[in-house]
Amino acid sequence: MKSAGFSLLEMLVVVTIVTILVGVALPYYFHAVESARITEVVTLWGRQKNWVTGASLSQQQADRITDRLQQTKLNYFTGQLVCREKTDPNEICWEAEFTQLKEDTHARYKLVTTHNFARLNCVPINSAGEDFCITQAHNENTPEIIGGEKAYWIK
Repeated sequence: MKSAGFSLLEMLVVVTIVTILVGVALPYYFHAVESARITEVVTLWGRQKNWVTGASLSQQQADRITDRLQQTKLNYFTGQLVCREKTDPNEICWEAEFTQLKEDTHARYKLVTTHNFARLNCVPINSAGEDFCITQAHNENTPEIIGGEKAYWIK
């Protein structure tokens, strides 16, 4: 009498194939999720950069913009204006910084503006974040140093 079930060898082959497929697909899934998440910051930044310049901001104005960024219903990031240490007295100090809300995400990074809000950069926090920032970068080979951290200019 012939059994109607699967043999152990057949089950092992199926499990092995599924494991390989998941191993190949998972990094693409994480990248797609993170790319979708930064869309909200890119959209907000695109609107803000048209009317904000860090050169002429006072502390009170920066606080008001930070309050507006906090009130904006961002799902994955929180935003604030920060004054970066200047090497040149004529250099602009105020820039925006967007930090991920969830600290347990696979790729950890933050998004920061430079060049008086004109550029959006990805600053990696872990190795998966660095891989993600490199894939989003305008020029992968030349990261900038922003506040002592490596940053990649987003396309």
